[in-house]
Amino acid sequence: MKIRITISALLLAGCSLCHGQAVPAGDSSMSSTLGPNLPTLDGVVHYSLSASEVFQFGYYGSGTTTHATDLTGNLAYTSRSLALPFSALFSGGVVLGDQQGQGNTSFWNASVSQGYVTRQWIFNVTDSFSFLPQSPETGLSGIPGVGDLGAAPVLGPTSGPAGGVLTTSGDRISNSLSGSVERQLVPNTSLSGTGSWGVLHYLGNPGVESESAENGLAEGLDSTSISGTVALNHRLDARSSVSLDAMYSTYSYSGIESGPQEPNFQTRGLNLSYQRVLSRTLSVNASVGPQWVSSSNSALIPSALNVAINAGVSYGYRNTHAFVGYTRGANGGGGVFPGARSDSISGSVGRSFGRDWVGSLNGAYTHTTGLTVFESGSSTVPTNDSYHTTYGGAQVTRRFSPHFSGYASYTVQNQSNNGLTNVVVQNVLSGASQTLGFGVTFAPRSTSLGQF
Repeated sequence: MKIRITISALLLAGCSLCHGQAVPAGDSSMSSTLGPNLPTLDGVVHYSLSASEVFQFGYYGSGTTTHATDLTGNLAYTSRSLALPFSALFSGGVVLGDQQGQGNTSFWNASVSQGYVTRQWIFNVTDSFSFLPQSPETGLSGIPGVGDLGAAPVLGPTSGPAGGVLTTSGDRISNSLSGSVERQLVPNTSLSGTGSWGVLHYLGNPGVESESAENGLAEGLDSTSISGTVALNHRLDARSSVSLDAMYSTYSYSGIESGPQEPNFQTRGLNLSYQRVLSRTLSVNASVGPQWVSSSNSALIPSALNVAINAGVSYGYRNTHAFVGYTRGANGGGGVFPGARSDSISGSVGRSFGRDWVGSLNGAYTHTTGLTVFESGSSTVPTNDSYHTTYGGAQVTRRFSPHFSGYASYTVQNQSNNGLTNVVVQNVLSGASQTLGFGVTFAPRSTSLGQF
């Protein structure tokens, strides 16, 4: 069995690498495309520049309407080396907003990955960084309306440390550094290990941070996570593989918004995973197992046993790409909760219509509940609200010339809570909002519409 490197971290997810698994037989996992707007592995630097007008309705409060001019750039390089695969990706820009909304700001995402592949070993190191003025949503950058849903949309940085319950303001930095190693034991069996470190930090506005803390107007909770995974992988046949892994993660909180009510916590888990290539166009994967949660203060976060799930279905045929996934488990809380448990379902579909048109859809629903509990009479309830978060985006792209294209996009967000308590963070999105974007893209090295 030939072991292969995964490169999903290049999608700016900002999350730690999945545990190493043997990939079912077929072409190299580094073939085809890397994701939305991303070029194939051709060893050429690709880039694109976009300018757009973005209109937001209700994002900064019910009945408010704001607009901004966004200038965006994307840059990617993927080497052709199979022994030393290297990839780099940058996506960023500036937002020139009106004074009723967030004003002028910027957003930056970068990811690099370096691998080393031998006959029986594979090593990989990946670092993903993002600077965002709000919670990430749809697209490669996580900023709605900038035209980066692409021909094969994904969730971008929403699955990283900054993802979760939506907040409308607060500059934040998230970074994830991960490394993995896999060793082939026998032709059909390998042993792999992964370690990762992630951080989420809110910068605050100059001269405002201390005042916000005194008034209880927190931008978000700073958090740090460390995790490790060891997995035993086995290929059943040419299309199927299974793995058994053990995982351990720690989450800690710091900064002006942390205190005795935000204890550190740990998770431990055992997962049984299965991957199956059903056909040339369809594949499935599923991982399920128990997850134990414990903390430094059992009165606030009591020990608990839950089920962690990660499952997905991928489809790709000619001009159509689609994905549906479901995840369940504990996480760092995304700056809103001191630890949370989330159930999330997400999906995306993209299709090219001839050479001149591309349509893209992307959406997710997440139910997030805080891990911390307090006693109210004879019952215990979450001390932090639970949130229902829904967002989705649609984009239509039209080619004007070999290097220029235009797009129109629409994004909708809706978030509600159960109103049990007041959370520390006061900039949480409440209610529904909509975003419209119209723009033009210059991509001189694109090989097909919807990519750069």
